Amino acid sequence: MKTMMFSILLLLFISIQQVRTGSFLTGTYDPNSTALINERSNIKEIDVLRQIINQETLIRLAVVKDVKAIVDDVSSVKRSIASTETMIFSLQKALNTLKSQVDSLIRDNTLAQTVESLKRKVDILLSQDMILTQRIEKLERRVDTLSKDNALQHMVNTLKTQDNSLSGEQRRENKKIAMNCENRIQETEQKFNRNIADIYELLNNRTLLTVNKDLNINKDCKDLYINGNTKSGVYEINPFGIESKINVFCVMVTEGGGWTAIQRRLSGSVSFDRTWAEYRNGFGNLSDSYWLGNDVIHQLTKGRNASLYVSITLRNGTKLYELYNQFSVADETNNYRLFLGGPVTGTLGDRMLNTGSSNNDLSGMYFSTPDKDNDRASYNCAANSYRRGGWWFNYCHLAFLNGQWSPADWWYPWWPKVESGTNVRQTMMLIKRH
Repeated sequence: MKTMMFSILLLLFISIQQVRTGSFLTGTYDPNSTALINERSNIKEIDVLRQIINQETLIRLAVVKDVKAIVDDVSSVKRSIASTETMIFSLQKALNTLKSQVDSLIRDNTLAQTVESLKRKVDILLSQDMILTQRIEKLERRVDTLSKDNALQHMVNTLKTQDNSLSGEQRRENKKIAMNCENRIQETEQKFNRNIADIYELLNNRTLLTVNKDLNINKDCKDLYINGNTKSGVYEINPFGIESKINVFCVMVTEGGGWTAIQRRLSGSVSFDRTWAEYRNGFGNLSDSYWLGNDVIHQLTKGRNASLYVSITLRNGTKLYELYNQFSVADETNNYRLFLGGPVTGTLGDRMLNTGSSNNDLSGMYFSTPDKDNDRASYNCAANSYRRGGWWFNYCHLAFLNGQWSPADWWYPWWPKVESGTNVRQTMMLIKRH
């Protein structure tokens, strides 16, 4: 900037001098005149200035060239920085992937350690139960001995030997005594076999409980409740083992807690007019209305050791319920056949097990959907305009909780307590193993 100002001032000075002398403009020549001498002096100064200006121009061009080179270098550096940033991003991504793999390996190692610890605990448990197993074997040998030469059997054999030499009345009396002895022997053996089976089942259950506890497996809501979860809500369970996890709504405040909701309806926002596959796999949303899925229901009840709790809340706030002590569902190859057993208690009244009409009892019935008819009627109850939905129909029902959520179409949800959908605010079907 200073150099530029100097150049401008110099040019302005030269112009003024030329105007003052007038010789530069007029072109007159007088070698003896003072003006000419001054002009020559000015010319020399101009030449000097021109040289200075030329040098300045050269310097300026050199500077511009250097600046351009610097700009090019800066652009190159920027490109290098961008390339480096891309490389850093790629490295960071690769590092994150590697970290995830390391975390996975650590988890796998933790699982392996857990399995090893579990194996050791199972070995300890089995060794602790070895004495009990030996006692069982001893009892079994004793039963074998008793069955061969105990006093009762000896008495039976003696009576049979003497039978031919006795009168008819004595023969009948001895036969009666022998029969009683044989019955007592049979009862003793059956009782012993039941005890043996109970002991083995106890051993298996103890081992299974230890495994599930160590692997943090909650088969159903009862396991969650036992482990300290006492608030109703959505939880994760493992009905098929550690490899499979599903979410379910658990009811922890009803009848001792630990109930798994297999059906829940809070409104008509979810249609229950569904296909066989949808009822098999489950549908809906846990926050409102859903069907858990027949495969899961079978898995949770296949040992026939679960209870069923049905509740219907009316629009006026009245809550009615019915509790069935025995409930289970078969697998798909048996069309999810329903099994119900008593005792039955509640305020709804039994409309599923012993209704007073064999055409309406639901225990033993197969599951039906609008696209698969398994009921006993000549038509498909599940596809009827008043009964669109899956259920265990007979000819057809007195209880049906999966009907269409409307007064006109929901035909007898639970007759006669709840005759139409007009009165229904909420329904739930809950199960809990014994």
